[in-house]
Amino acid sequence: MTEARDRGRAKRRRADADVDAANGEEDGSPGPREHSEERANAEEGSATGAEVDANGSAAGDVEAPPPALTPPSVRTRNADGFVPGAIVRVACENFVTYDAVEFFPGPYLNMIIGPNGTGKSTVVCAIALGLGWKPSVLGRAKDVASYVKLGHEQGWVEVELQGFPGAPNVTVRRILFRESNSSDWLLNGQNASSREVHAAVSPFHIEVGNLCAFLPQDRVADFACMNAARLLQETQHAAGHAQLSEWHAELITQGHALTKIRARLERDVEEHDHLEARNQVLERDVRRYEERVELEKRVALLHARIPYAQYREAKQRYDAARAQRSVAKEAVRSAERALVPLQEEREKVEQRIEKLDVRLAERRRDADAAQGAVKRIAQEREQTELEMATLHEQEKQLETAEVRRQQLLTELRERIAELAHRAEQAPPASAEVDAELRSVKAEMRSVGEEMRDGEAQLAELAGEARQQAVRRQHAEQQLAQLNNLRHQRLQILAHADRDTFNAVQWLASHRAIFQHEVYDPVLVLLDVKQPAAARAIESCLNWNVQRTFVCQSRADYDLLTHELIDKRGWRLNVVELEGGRPLDAYTPPLPPDELHALGFDDYAIDLVDAPRDVLRFLCQTAHFHLIPIASRRRADPEQVERSGLFQRYIIGSTLFTTLVSKYGKRLPVTQSRDLKPLRNFAHAAQSEARATAEHELAALAEAAAQLETRRAALQHAADAHAARYAELTRERDALAARQHEAHRLATEHRKTLALLDAERQKLAREETRAPIAVQRRQLGEQRRALAIELAKLAERLLRTLETLLHAREECDTLVLSSLAYVTQRTRCAEALREKQATLRDVHHTLEQTLATFTEAKEETLACKRRYEQQMDECDDAMRELFREQYVDDTDSVDQLEMQLQSAQAALEIPWGVGANVVEAFRARKAQVAALQEAIRAARLEQAQVETAIQRVENRWLPALEALVSNINERFSAAFQRLGCAGEVRLTRDDDYEKWGIDILVKFRDTEQLKPLTGQRQSGGERSLSTILYLLSLTELSRSPFSLVDEINQGMDPRAERAVHDQMVAITCRPEAGQYFLITPKLLSGLRYHALMKVLLINNGDWLPEQLKLSDVAARKRARQGQDCARPALVAS
Repeated sequence: MTEARDRGRAKRRRADADVDAANGEEDGSPGPREHSEERANAEEGSATGAEVDANGSAAGDVEAPPPALTPPSVRTRNADGFVPGAIVRVACENFVTYDAVEFFPGPYLNMIIGPNGTGKSTVVCAIALGLGWKPSVLGRAKDVASYVKLGHEQGWVEVELQGFPGAPNVTVRRILFRESNSSDWLLNGQNASSREVHAAVSPFHIEVGNLCAFLPQDRVADFACMNAARLLQETQHAAGHAQLSEWHAELITQGHALTKIRARLERDVEEHDHLEARNQVLERDVRRYEERVELEKRVALLHARIPYAQYREAKQRYDAARAQRSVAKEAVRSAERALVPLQEEREKVEQRIEKLDVRLAERRRDADAAQGAVKRIAQEREQTELEMATLHEQEKQLETAEVRRQQLLTELRERIAELAHRAEQAPPASAEVDAELRSVKAEMRSVGEEMRDGEAQLAELAGEARQQAVRRQHAEQQLAQLNNLRHQRLQILAHADRDTFNAVQWLASHRAIFQHEVYDPVLVLLDVKQPAAARAIESCLNWNVQRTFVCQSRADYDLLTHELIDKRGWRLNVVELEGGRPLDAYTPPLPPDELHALGFDDYAIDLVDAPRDVLRFLCQTAHFHLIPIASRRRADPEQVERSGLFQRYIIGSTLFTTLVSKYGKRLPVTQSRDLKPLRNFAHAAQSEARATAEHELAALAEAAAQLETRRAALQHAADAHAARYAELTRERDALAARQHEAHRLATEHRKTLALLDAERQKLAREETRAPIAVQRRQLGEQRRALAIELAKLAERLLRTLETLLHAREECDTLVLSSLAYVTQRTRCAEALREKQATLRDVHHTLEQTLATFTEAKEETLACKRRYEQQMDECDDAMRELFREQYVDDTDSVDQLEMQLQSAQAALEIPWGVGANVVEAFRARKAQVAALQEAIRAARLEQAQVETAIQRVENRWLPALEALVSNINERFSAAFQRLGCAGEVRLTRDDDYEKWGIDILVKFRDTEQLKPLTGQRQSGGERSLSTILYLLSLTELSRSPFSLVDEINQGMDPRAERAVHDQMVAITCRPEAGQYFLITPKLLSGLRYHALMKVLLINNGDWLPEQLKLSDVAARKRARQGQDCARPALVAS
């Protein structure tokens, strides 16, 4: 019996253990006679405020304590049957439903019964919060302030736990504050912190946070929704060996570590094999490279050895040349000494021959003069004799000449008569022909000038046509460049997104399969009208928008994505606009004039050109119709911000973004950043430029047509002039022929007159020639004069011949005298030539020797300089190597040069391996060595972890399998007793974290065992399965108490009765722990056990001051005629 006292703060309610009130709707079947009596006493407590943590939960909330180390069956019970950690008393004030309440549960099964809304679940909240757990374990309100009863600023809950043997009970009071959403704590009546409370409660290993041990009403569905892995974890925490969870956690940790080790090992092995394979491919090339390096060193050394060998050989030649020079100089001196006697003898002979030559020359001059005189006299004689013969011939021809003269006179007279007759015939006049010819030539000049004018005009037109052709070619090139934008954009796409580029290529060859036009990506189709705006436009488009394909219909969208994304696995962006807003529906917030008034030029949508559907996509996705752009800094960002019209806008090279705060005064905040540099639209084409180029091409075509018309007219005129000119040319040629004929006749007439005069003069001379007798006399006189001249010439010839004979005799005498001296001179000259030849030879030898010496000296010095310079260019190592091995080198230059040529030829062979490849090879070699060490360490670590896992698993798995087997045995038996089937299975996985427990149930004979889920079974079936699983854990539980709240919701009476019977049977065993069953209803005739306690919640506006259970029992027996003993009391 409980007594409540009114303390003046709230209206009290008293509860009585009224069996009739609790079971009025049941069948009234009798129960066991045993009963127990408890009382509830409500007290009012005081509390102080506490802080609230950062996430709004009470600062005093603590996590679930660890599981107990020993099961209840072996724990020590006190005299009342409570195990350490069992709940002895619960009291609360201004807590959820209750103004004040206090109740005392029993050590075994506690059945708390009360109608809906009377505060059954409040008991659950009181236990959970009173023991320090967070509100989240209840599945209800998340903050502690929500658990203070409405109308009150604070409340409290107090839980008393049975202490360990020899130790007092632990009493925890939690004071909740509504305003601060915080808690204060009292531990055994003393102020404490949440940490101290946790330290006091945790040794009891209470599992409030474990759904297998503590199942609030609002989390019943969570149990069925738990996955297998979570259920295993909760089961291990609640039952079985105390270290199962610890072993499992260690296996999970070690398993994850093993997975990481294996993944790392696999990566390292793969990387090792990859690097080793690459190095095996390059090993031969690297050897060749190293050989090449050695070859280069050898070449460098040969470059140093060759100058030294050249110097050594040049020095040897220099020494030999110096010795040869000395020998040659001595030979020259000896040859010069041998020449002196012969030169002296030759000079004497030469003097004598010279004297004889002078006398011989004088005699030869006399002889030559006489010889010349003889020749002249002979020539004069021959001339005189020739003249005599001529005169004789002339005498013979005097008669014949007279006959010929008479014939000539006759011929001359006849010819003169004929010429006189011809001279009398005057030639025709040519003045008329000359006038006509001049007229024709004048017209030809006129026509020729017109032809030249026409040709000049045609040439001018041709020049204009060429200029137009150049301009047309330029315009075509410009248009081609503008049209080449697609190619440039496709190249950008090919480098940046190969899948999208391949999709464009595929679409180009498969457009016929689509119902409508499927547009290429925005990057390919979009044209920027103004090049200056390209940077702003690109800043408004992210890469995903630029690479997006636009479809007009859903069917085309499905077809394109099926072909390219589903089949080929390409990563593409595709949108479809079917049923969307038309382009005209995207209206900007301001008309153009008002936009210009703000300092902007245009909206982004006005600066681009693309198909209308693509523009729709830009408005829909990138909001191009809402982004104004000012090419210069004419717009004021502050004014734009105040207008509140635009969230994004561009001024100059700056992008502004205005956001409105969602809190406080909702003030605008504007951010600015520089536009990104141009990348994809750097070669942006302009529609205006294309239109201009096309217009220019059309204008040039029209101008070309006009030029062609003018050219045709001029050509027609030129052809007419050419025809007239050809006609005049023919007339001129005809007139010229007539003129030439007239001039020829006039010329022949003048020639005839001249010939007539000449013939008359010749006739006059012939008629005046002397007679034949006179001529014969003249010839005789001339013959006598010539005979006298011949006699004189014969006398002169005789005298001259005598002088010539005397001179020749003296010459012969002098020649014979000089022959002896000439012979002597020849003999001396021959000896002298031999000596001089010898001297020349030795001189030549000396010159050669001197040249060889000088050359050898210069060459030696040059070789020495080259050698010293080469040694200066070598590094210290090369010089040291040379001094050690090659100072006494005996190889010839030819040998060294052959070695150098061979080495250089080997160096010239293409080998295709660079120093970077060798460096990469050596780096990879070092990486391979490091990876080998890492692989060895990883395998060692893997073996260690596998050994550790196996060691833990050998302890964990048998215990877990035994636990699951025990649970399955109890669970299957419980279901079998209900005429159903149930099974608990352990699911395994390579990942220990994915190990779990599957609950399989079957409620109908026609079904198969199916996993228990939050969706497959009905609510009653889930509740039945849950409670039976929890009951299966009860005997194995390590927690000092367990609780289920309204687990029988949705069960049919048969199942509920069977579950109740099993629960009583399990939880009322002497070795069972404390158990709380909260239910809003109670069937009649349920099984009762003396160890269980029934707590009834009686709720009303008024309760009597005194309430006797015996009176209640008497009324019950009177009404039912049976004895009932189920006394319990919970007051509110």
